Amino acid sequence: MERETRFIARTAMLLAAAFAIQFAGRFLGSYNNFIVGPVINACLLIATAFVSPWSGITIGVITPFASLVNNHSPVVALLLPFSPLVAIGNIILVVCFYFIMKKNAIAAVITGAVLKFAFLFASVSLFLNIITNYNLISVPPLLKKNFLFLFSWPQLVTALAGGIIALSVIKALKPKSDMDI
Repeated sequence: MERETRFIARTAMLLAAAFAIQFAGRFLGSYNNFIVGPVINACLLIATAFVSPWSGITIGVITPFASLVNNHSPVVALLLPFSPLVAIGNIILVVCFYFIMKKNAIAAVITGAVLKFAFLFASVSLFLNIITNYNLISVPPLLKKNFLFLFSWPQLVTALAGGIIALSVIKALKPKSDMDI
C-alpha cells in the first residue's frame, strides 16, 4: 500500500509541475516551446528515475492532451491529432532513458532524445502529407510549414535540454551508489 501511495503522490506532484509550466507557457511568448518543452521532458525523466517508468509514461501520455486545454490557439482542433504522436514520442524518451540510465545516463538522454525527435518528425511529416495529399483536412501551407518546424529540430533540442535538467536534479537528489552520472 505504501508503494502505491508513494507512486501516486510523486507522479501527481510531477504532473502538477508539468501542468503549471504548461499553463505558464501561455504567458511566455511565441517561443515558449524552448522553455516549456525542456521542463516537461525533465519531469518525464525525473519521474522515471525517482518513481518508475510507469510514472514517466503516465505523465508523458497525459501532458500532450493537457496542453490542448491550456492552448488557446485557433488551431487547437488541428493539434488534437498530433497529441497521440507526442505521447508516443514521450514514451520512447522514457523507455530509452529507463533501460540505459543505469549504464550511462548521458547516453540514455541522448538516445531517448534522438529517437523521440526521429519518431515525431517522421510521424508528423507522414501525417501531414497524408491529410494534405488526400484532402482530408485543409491545412494552409504556412501552418503545415510551422507544424513541420515545431516537430523537427526543436524536439531534439528540448528533449536534450530536459535531459540536462533532469540529470542535474537526479544527481543532486539521488545517492551516488544508485546512478553513475
